[in-house]
Amino acid sequence: MALSETLTSSPGPAYDLAVPVLEVRGLTKEFPGTRALDGVSLDVRHGEIHALLGENGAGKSTLIKCVVGAQRPTAGDILVDGKAVEFSGPHEAVAAGIAVVHQHSNLIASLTIEENIWLGEPLPRIAGILVDWRAVRTRAVEVMKYVGLDIPPDASVGELRPDQRAMISIAKAIASKARLIILDEPTTALLPHEVDMLFGQMRRLSREGHAFLYVSHRLTEVFDIADRATVLRDGRNAGTFERATMDRHAVISAIVGSQKSLRKGRPAAVTTERVVVTVDGLSGSRVDKVGFDLRQGEILGIAGLPGSGADETIDLLFGRTHRSGGTISVDGQPIRLRHPKDAIAAGIVLVPKDRLAEAIIHGYSVRENISLPSLANYIRDPILRFINRGAEDRAAMDVVERMRVRARSIETPIESLSGGNQQKAVLGRWLTTGARIFLLNSPTAAVDVGAKAEIYELIRTLASEGAAIIFTSAEVEEFPALCERVLIFSGGMIAGELTGDSVTEANIMTIAVGGTIGGHRD
Repeated sequence: MALSETLTSSPGPAYDLAVPVLEVRGLTKEFPGTRALDGVSLDVRHGEIHALLGENGAGKSTLIKCVVGAQRPTAGDILVDGKAVEFSGPHEAVAAGIAVVHQHSNLIASLTIEENIWLGEPLPRIAGILVDWRAVRTRAVEVMKYVGLDIPPDASVGELRPDQRAMISIAKAIASKARLIILDEPTTALLPHEVDMLFGQMRRLSREGHAFLYVSHRLTEVFDIADRATVLRDGRNAGTFERATMDRHAVISAIVGSQKSLRKGRPAAVTTERVVVTVDGLSGSRVDKVGFDLRQGEILGIAGLPGSGADETIDLLFGRTHRSGGTISVDGQPIRLRHPKDAIAAGIVLVPKDRLAEAIIHGYSVRENISLPSLANYIRDPILRFINRGAEDRAAMDVVERMRVRARSIETPIESLSGGNQQKAVLGRWLTTGARIFLLNSPTAAVDVGAKAEIYELIRTLASEGAAIIFTSAEVEEFPALCERVLIFSGGMIAGELTGDSVTEANIMTIAVGGTIGGHRD
């Protein structure tokens, strides 16, 4: 069959369209100490765009990995076209017509479009020896036209817009004869008009018979594009919703569940009115005219879906990314932030999202990791720059004791500590600098429940001692546990503000996805 016939044909007579292209029955996946999936069942029909929703940690990624053979389920069945399958790896899933387009494109920027499309595929050859580059290009052009792209096939992928790269990834999947394409957060890096173009092509391809399993946090987009939506919560199917009866409130309730009692121990409302930080008209590449105040002793939450501008705002406040407009003032005085060292000099410090990649220094001790930002305090001789090890050791020990870091000694390698103890050391290192303003980006990520509770207590203690704290997290339930006030970001701007008892998971999610609360945006 010619490629053009393959691309333009619907699933065809070899497949019973009444049978789902994919069905998952009672899928369970256990890891030591946790059950990531617990009896999940769902199906995806031919020509359907089926959304998969859920908070971080709900089981979405694990489900996809099990479906394509990247992980083996503990129990349950996976059926493709009604037949049970056990893929030993993603290559077998691709051969069966299932392909994944990941959130972070796996295209190679230095290669051309046509090279990326056929990467990993057997190339047509002349007499079985020489690569037939004319046929390669012809087929690349054909599949690109099929997904609505009119770009020279020899263009470098690194020069393409994000939406074009997304469509190239889909074209690559279709070139491998995929009938079910799993899209993992495909719109995170896209502008609104780019999302519209992507969705237009997805609708057309679904009419041609291709099915999509579409993973997203953005409910507005889900309501726009999905024929059905399945919600995972705590590893279980919390509900499947048909387009005709899809209700925003019901979907949000399925995502967050009943309100968890995380408010116990949350600090009381800020009593001081002293403003420590004023942000006015802050703008950057993905943030537009953001403004707010931060008070002494406050834990201010900044919430939002991926790409909403919450993470970007943290980076702007620490001088990690370029500020294109607006002012940041500390104690009423505007500051210039051209580099993180400018932020540190102003008393602003950061606990970054990725502890392993951005915070701890591998191969060094607990002492060295703690004292790094304050080494200048321990210089004994300003000319020879000898370090006063006694003073450094005492400061590190003080941090270890105050932050309750569990380590055999301050000379213990940092990587030998648990994730929670590593994070306490990372947070504690800033106590030696006299910092007053803490930017905490997912400070409890990848730590166990006990360590999370300890870090919460340490954050509350810092606030009670007068520190001003900005807190953000991908875990929505953390905001009611820590924050009396939360700013919700969407599209690079502040979409709403919640205070006091209105700080709930449901309210945060409602505003984050474009909804209203009680007839009001905030």
